[in-house]
Amino acid sequence: MVISGEFLGMLLLVTSAAALGLSIVIDVGRISAERARLTMLQRQLDKKRSAHREWNAKADQKAVELKAHHTRLIEFASRKQKAQQEIKALEFARVELVHELGDPAPGTMGFWAQLQVMPNFGTVDRHEVAFSRQIWDYRNVAHVWAGSVEHAQALLRIAFTPRCGVQATRMLPLAFAPDGAEADSGAHTGSETGA
Repeated sequence: MVISGEFLGMLLLVTSAAALGLSIVIDVGRISAERARLTMLQRQLDKKRSAHREWNAKADQKAVELKAHHTRLIEFASRKQKAQQEIKALEFARVELVHELGDPAPGTMGFWAQLQVMPNFGTVDRHEVAFSRQIWDYRNVAHVWAGSVEHAQALLRIAFTPRCGVQATRMLPLAFAPDGAEADSGAHTGSETGA
């Protein structure tokens, strides 16, 4: 069988068209695959952007909560410090050191006197200070047993001379003495003593 030139040309043309068609199909397949891959990557990117926005929103919310907690912490620390100061003031107000002068004998009366440091207490020589400086941080009172008010005052002046930096500010019969909570609200603390 003899193959003519026309047939060969036709065969070549058909083969070329088929190869071109196959090449187009392959390219379309590649483009479709790339588009599908691009679409998938775009979805992943959108998901990551959405997750990023959510994390930013959560981070902002946590920052606001952290600031609120920090503010509350400062407030609670302030309250704690205030409560500690009130407790310390209450301890100072409730502690009362009693100095006994004289003997409770028949014919003597009991007197109550509030003892307070003088303004110059911080400059008084430590050898002149009666007892220890630390006890004068608290409220000190004296129970004086004497035959009269004058005798009680004299005993106080002898026991607590002006040189020691302590003086009696009030004197009452022992029966009328205030209890620890009612006693002089101006009870001194260590900051007032200058010690």
